[in-house]
Amino acid sequence: MPMSAVPVSMPAVQMPLMGFSNALLVPVTVVAVNLPSPSASPTIAKQSSLSSESETSLPLSRQSSESIDSELGHSGSISGRVWDLSQRSKGCRHVQASLDAASDAERAQLASELRGRIFAAARSACANYVLQKIIHVLRPQACQFIIDELMQDPQEVPALARHQYGCRILQRLLEHCQSQQMGGIIQLLLSEALSLVRHSYGTFVMQEIFDFGTEAQRRRLGEVLLGAGDLGNDESATQVLQKALLHAPQKVALARSLVPQFTHIARGRHSHHTVLAALPLLSQEDSERAIALLSSKVQKLWASRYGRLVVKAIPSLHQQCVGMTRREARVRHRWCFHGCGQYFKETGHII
Repeated sequence: MPMSAVPVSMPAVQMPLMGFSNALLVPVTVVAVNLPSPSASPTIAKQSSLSSESETSLPLSRQSSESIDSELGHSGSISGRVWDLSQRSKGCRHVQASLDAASDAERAQLASELRGRIFAAARSACANYVLQKIIHVLRPQACQFIIDELMQDPQEVPALARHQYGCRILQRLLEHCQSQQMGGIIQLLLSEALSLVRHSYGTFVMQEIFDFGTEAQRRRLGEVLLGAGDLGNDESATQVLQKALLHAPQKVALARSLVPQFTHIARGRHSHHTVLAALPLLSQEDSERAIALLSSKVQKLWASRYGRLVVKAIPSLHQQCVGMTRREARVRHRWCFHGCGQYFKETGHII
């Protein structure tokens, strides 16, 4: 609705004002604007064109699933569009749903559209889910093309294990493919084992070797862990150590090597599980030595969120801390470490 301004003139009026005599009010022209009624729906051509342009320029990831269906046509087939859709958030979900509903032959055909793009898909925030789904639903032999493409660039395999999304692809391959298929990839991972077990993403891949690798592969990784010696100080590495204490041929030797580090690693978020896994593997003599070492720091462990769990798992240590709050344990530990002066400063009491 067009808007128009209507001038309205008002005559001059004489009116007495406080402090002024015969003040003259100057005539003022009031402009009245015709506004559209609330029920009206104004449409401006320029705004409409901008709105339509913004809607058509939206990426597929921001469109509804209905728009994806309309783009694919009446058949709804994603054939020839797998890579394009896999890179988009809603598109990758559509591809995964299609893979779930397809037959083995159709799945293999759809998966083949990612040939030559495995590394790109593995590093993609959306396409990595499609690649994981492909590995999950295809038979192990049908996934061989993925392994072959990864092996074409051996230096990139350890780099993929350090990638936020790429590590997931290696995990799925280790879980679903046969050991003879994965021999080459595991060999590449073991060549950088010490670096990978310390990495925040690589650690998850190396744990899978203990779960799904051969005995020889577990033995080799166990030798790397046993030779490192200081992995207890690394929260990522201790997660691999937990798996090693379950599956490695050297698990008893590993448990013994960790005993001197118990008082430190017992307080870590992940590493306290390593202590709990190592204790049952120790001999009677080593177990007594470990418990005596933990007993010397029992107040500090009880004051720690995760060390408290280790103390509760050992009855002789737990009995020392019954009825003690974490704050009391912290204060007692500081007194034992700093002496009576620090205890008096903390509590005001003299011992």
